[in-house]
Amino acid sequence: MKRETSLQDYAFLEIRKRIQNGTYPPGSKLSTQEISDSLGISRTPVVAAINRLVAQGVAEAIPNRGVTVAKITPRRILETVDIRMMIERFCVRPAIKNVDYAPEIIAEMQEVVDALQDIEDFNAAYELESRFHTLYVKLAGNEKLLNIYESNWSIGSIFFLWTSSTTNVDFLRDSLKESRKILDLLLAKDAEALEAFIQQHIQVVYDTIDWYIRQGMDQVTMMPKRKVAWEKK
Repeated sequence: MKRETSLQDYAFLEIRKRIQNGTYPPGSKLSTQEISDSLGISRTPVVAAINRLVAQGVAEAIPNRGVTVAKITPRRILETVDIRMMIERFCVRPAIKNVDYAPEIIAEMQEVVDALQDIEDFNAAYELESRFHTLYVKLAGNEKLLNIYESNWSIGSIFFLWTSSTTNVDFLRDSLKESRKILDLLLAKDAEALEAFIQQHIQVVYDTIDWYIRQGMDQVTMMPKRKVAWEKK
């Protein structure tokens, strides 16, 4: 059982990585046979891994068509970002309370911050960004909340990869470097400032969604307009 679970986790992470890096783009079919062959494992853990992705909303089970990578609309991404905003703001105070009791999490967050400062590969940067914020939520000590948060990131990753090749590169780069400020405020135990900065940090995603829509890339689902940061200059 332990071996099977381990293979399922391996398959889950590999399939999710392929979705995030565009190997399996939105709308493409997830073939259990092709994936099991490419990973060199049986279909059983692959099927279980795909079912987990369906449960997270990253993939969709369509009658008579099998399972495909989810096509995510701007409205769905907006809902995902709303959940992220609520969780990260909620975690400010419990995370601060646990700073002195989880040095291993703080040390790992510092490693990620250092790695993000000069990174140019946006796929790798997104993985680090996800890891940093997941560690922050983990620091709050609520496992159920952490599980919800990790599912939320899986959906958000697809949108990030859609936009990383089309939006303002400097805008994204500056946002990725804000992790250092978040860690500094966390270590300073300044709850009010940290909550305000997290809200400002996540606002970049709202701005990017708005920019994406105004380029005419998806006119199906519209949301209220927000000014993007580079228009404020």
